[in-house]
Amino acid sequence: MQFRIDGRVKQETFENEKAAAEFARLVTTAGGKAARDVLTRRAEGTSAAVTLRTWTARYLDPASGLLTGVEPGTRKGYERAANNSFLRILGDFPVDAIQRADVGRWLAWQEAQPSRRGGGRAVAAKTIRNYHGILSSVLASAVSEKIREDNPAYKTRLSKGQKREGVFLSPEEFTTLLYFTQDYYQGFVLFLASTGCRWGEATALTWGDVNARVTPAVVRIDKAWKKSETNTPVLKHPKSSKARRTISIQPDAVAAMGDKGATNELVFATRVLHRRISNQMFRDRVWNPAVEKAMDVDLCEAAGLVPLTRRPTPHDLRHSHASWLIAAGTPLPYVQSRLGHESIQTTVNVYGHLVPEAHIQMADVIGGTLANVRTLKQLT
Repeated sequence: MQFRIDGRVKQETFENEKAAAEFARLVTTAGGKAARDVLTRRAEGTSAAVTLRTWTARYLDPASGLLTGVEPGTRKGYERAANNSFLRILGDFPVDAIQRADVGRWLAWQEAQPSRRGGGRAVAAKTIRNYHGILSSVLASAVSEKIREDNPAYKTRLSKGQKREGVFLSPEEFTTLLYFTQDYYQGFVLFLASTGCRWGEATALTWGDVNARVTPAVVRIDKAWKKSETNTPVLKHPKSSKARRTISIQPDAVAAMGDKGATNELVFATRVLHRRISNQMFRDRVWNPAVEKAMDVDLCEAAGLVPLTRRPTPHDLRHSHASWLIAAGTPLPYVQSRLGHESIQTTVNVYGHLVPEAHIQMADVIGGTLANVRTLKQLT
């Protein structure tokens, strides 16, 4: 079999078709030099026969006991992510032959791939971090099982990549968006903006979770929709222990919920069949049409409304909710509790830049420190 290393033609001979086909895949995905290095290690007897693809399958298999405390749907999601990412480049490598340079080669390839969401964008930096985290966990399990000595993915430097910045709507912009939202779904959109709930939490809310007899009214968040092993939604616990929380809501949002239903009945459901509101359906039929109208300058001017200048997603209502709280001087620990962040660091990282007092205080400190600099310059 012929292949190239640094532009030069090389040749290898194999005893059977299976070995030749495996080597060909390595050449295609990793290049001739890396493929020959793997071949050499195997010939010297210093490499295990098990490939990364095989070991990943074993790691994700519940029967192996290597990965515990994970929901079936999450486990299935890891499997899909592995097949879509690092296994495409490193899957045929012996698990103990993978080096840091190989991980770097995969990352370079991954960062150049187009996003599955289209639009000509590259894969999001957060998605690549998730892929890398799975690979690192797989390799860490190989270390713990004495298959290899180190984890070449550990502390690999990742590029920042393309990160979508959140859209923080002003109250006036949200008013515009709500105005153009279909009447039936206005209560749902107002609830998302009024509480900062995650999509899976809001769409799982039942009337038994709502207590309008107290002032202010509150809702209890103790369940959320999660993907099952078959990729269909199932009701599970929220994202983390801190995600189980009680949220106060204003009278307008309570009134917009409509008439109270049975205890186990969904508060927000589809119009016709009264089922769970799916994210894709909502985006296509409700959200996107409302956003298009809210960005139309002529329509907004005719209605006396402020047009949107950036295109938000439903999740941006959560960002907007947090920004409104912070603008009003709400301490970040309170914001953390309301949003259900497991760590205050998450709240600080995402919303800390919005704290007005911090900007004022830092500007005042530097202003005071350098107050006489120009005066001293003028005196000399």
